[in-house]
Amino acid sequence: MPPVIRVENLSKKYRLGVINRQMLVDQIESWVARKLGRPDPHASVFEKATDRMPTPFDFWALKDVNFEIEKGDVVGVMGRNGSGKSTLLKILSRITAPTDGKALLHGRLASLLEVGTGFNGELTGKENVFLNGSILGLKESEIGARYGSIVEFAEIADFMDTPVKRYSSGMRVRLAFAVAAHLDPDILILDEVLAVGDAKFQEKCLNRIDEIRDSGVTVLFVSHSAQQVLKLCTKGILLDQGKVAATGTAKDVTKKYFESINIINAESVDGLTDSRIGLFKGVISMHLLKNLTGGKLVFDIPVETFDGVRNVDLGWVSNSRLQTLRTEPTWNAAPDVSIGLESVNKSLEKLENDAHFYLKSGCSEAWCVLANGKIVRHKINSAKFLISQPIQDGLEFCDMKNK
Repeated sequence: MPPVIRVENLSKKYRLGVINRQMLVDQIESWVARKLGRPDPHASVFEKATDRMPTPFDFWALKDVNFEIEKGDVVGVMGRNGSGKSTLLKILSRITAPTDGKALLHGRLASLLEVGTGFNGELTGKENVFLNGSILGLKESEIGARYGSIVEFAEIADFMDTPVKRYSSGMRVRLAFAVAAHLDPDILILDEVLAVGDAKFQEKCLNRIDEIRDSGVTVLFVSHSAQQVLKLCTKGILLDQGKVAATGTAKDVTKKYFESINIINAESVDGLTDSRIGLFKGVISMHLLKNLTGGKLVFDIPVETFDGVRNVDLGWVSNSRLQTLRTEPTWNAAPDVSIGLESVNKSLEKLENDAHFYLKSGCSEAWCVLANGKIVRHKINSAKFLISQPIQDGLEFCDMKNK
């Protein structure tokens, strides 16, 4: 059986510093500005000294990309920002054309590249469901048969007759994903869309992707979350500066991805991601369970703070406190101990800022775990102090002991 997706010598070039002018009036305005010695009103970039457009140059978003994907494969596409992931998916989705090479696809394609892509803001949610289905080649009767399942999955039945322009970003991604996931495509392309939804809906989407995978649909999934790639994907592709840096199993490619951003752990830890983030979370969890009693560990929970919802990577909550917390869809207060781990998407500055609001939301201690293994601990009614010791040396729990 031939591959469902075959990419051969695929390249995409952009010309930076130039805006194409298709209207005569724009060209006249630019000509007049030059004659009068004024800046070009239609230039995108100016040089400081001359206010003239800089010499344009070519930028290769993709260069000689080659790979094949078999039917039923779930492939995670990873890489740093600007590595060419979104450009690749736009070419596969026929949104933009390649400069060189070709991409061959066999079967019906459904893609979700950005929140609400393809939605008409003036139309209602219901009208957009039928519009998107028609674009993907379904008959009106086929869309109608799936409409009830789409609305039930999106959980926004009360807003289906409301124009999409009044939807929040979360509502848009709910409806967009529900449409893409219920059109029975042969190939499904997802580009970091789950980052917008709340934690509960993300879990629902991941379960739906599991169902799609089990039905034999080929899935391309772009994400910076190694945990999601490892959970969902069988294979992986790593892009670096527009080129394929690695292909193979999801685990092997995830490991290469962490190496490229310098947070790889040399030792493999069973049941944890091959990264320092996963290792630290596991080590801290063992320390909490060993030193604290009368409570439970919590992982990746959204917490309602005074400054909006923030995500706690790891925490410990006492049984007495657990009885007073509302846990669905978000916690209405921070756990007793809230722990954030420095990563590519969470800088130390963000962790420090989150810790401040966790303490205001009832947290007794807020920890910031750095990529080098050091911990900054924040306590209520006390100034910030730093524990300059590796995690392996053990932690003092002070007043948290047996709380």
